[in-house]
Amino acid sequence: MKTYPLLEENLKSLRLATFLKDYNKVAEEETRLNHSYQEYLSILAEKEVLKRQENATHNRIKQAHFPAIKTLDIFDFSYSPSIKKREILEMMEGKFVENREDVIFVGPCGTGKTHLAIAIGVNACHLGYKVFFTTTASLINTLLEAKKEYRLNRKWESFSKISLIILDELGYIPFDKEGTDLLFQFVSQRYEQASLIITTNLAFADWGKVFHDTNTTAAILDRLVHHSIIINITGKSYRLQSRLGKEEKKKEKKQESKEEN
Repeated sequence: MKTYPLLEENLKSLRLATFLKDYNKVAEEETRLNHSYQEYLSILAEKEVLKRQENATHNRIKQAHFPAIKTLDIFDFSYSPSIKKREILEMMEGKFVENREDVIFVGPCGTGKTHLAIAIGVNACHLGYKVFFTTTASLINTLLEAKKEYRLNRKWESFSKISLIILDELGYIPFDKEGTDLLFQFVSQRYEQASLIITTNLAFADWGKVFHDTNTTAAILDRLVHHSIIINITGKSYRLQSRLGKEEKKKEKKQESKEEN
């Protein structure tokens, strides 16, 4: 296969990696089909754009720091009848991010809150939004460290560039006054400016149990619920039930084995 060193050098300079990799293969195919030069260039340009979009999505997902990649197609809606699939599918369209609204998943441990939050976040990355995942405890520690090192303003600025922040496990660990105040500042910074997804095992009436100050708790809630989609999830832990199911199957197999012997 003939190569064109000058063309390849120019494509490298222009950083057209897909164009460089495929120009000969596409040329052979387009010649066979008797297509025009314009069609040949159009196909190569489209391949370059699609590859760049794929790379950009990959980078957004990597930079989001998801603990695992979860998708909606592996979520068992039949196990959680309190969750309306149509409502989740609407969130997957990203309108709430565009509208700078928040989403709050409320429910017991193991009922799919984090799975759904990550699935929506991953899809937001595909839609072109910048996303960041963190636990509430990790966020507070990050803000405390930034405050200690006089970097808090820079941290607020960096967060302001993120379209969607997923705040997982709110309510699992109580905070002191300084941590509560920083969380209030965080919520206030994003209020009507950018979106949050929050997962919590606590009903709103119980949020005062983890925050130092009832007035600050009320102020946080006031801002969060104003423009929020609230999903209340009921039921038992999927992980626990799955584990119990596996143990039950093991017992059944052992019993069957004993009966056969």
